[in-house]
Amino acid sequence: MGKFLTALIIIILTGLTANAQRAYAYRNTNYSDEIVKAVIESSKEFDIPTGLIISVMRVESDFNVNAVSPKGAIGLMQLMPATAASIGVNPYNPVQNIIGGVYYLRYCLNLKDGNIALALACYNAGPNGGVPEETYNYIKNIVQYYKEISR
Repeated sequence: MGKFLTALIIIILTGLTANAQRAYAYRNTNYSDEIVKAVIESSKEFDIPTGLIISVMRVESDFNVNAVSPKGAIGLMQLMPATAASIGVNPYNPVQNIIGGVYYLRYCLNLKDGNIALALACYNAGPNGGVPEETYNYIKNIVQYYKEISR
């Protein structure tokens, strides 16, 4: 991974420190370092570009570790509780949320034969559903941000 992308990840995710420390104050840990590490290691382990992970995270939660959607999706990667349970991660833990989200994104990529747009639709709307109108905008936003940070 290029130095620019690593620096960008650190800059983006460093903003998470305040939220992570409030949410996990019982631990004397700087979660931003752990979050950056989780993104980089998950990228390698699940063979998904770091920029795509960052783009999904931005659109899903705008980098808010405490994000909860109206439908009940949780955390940075906006995992549904049932999905998190099936993967075996705690969606309230930002590191586990990232690992679970990237794992699920890889599952969607495999299911959709590597087609990123279809995998993103799977991630957003579920593996068996159609593509709701809101999902088209979701995909467009991720692709646009991914192109911006991949230059």
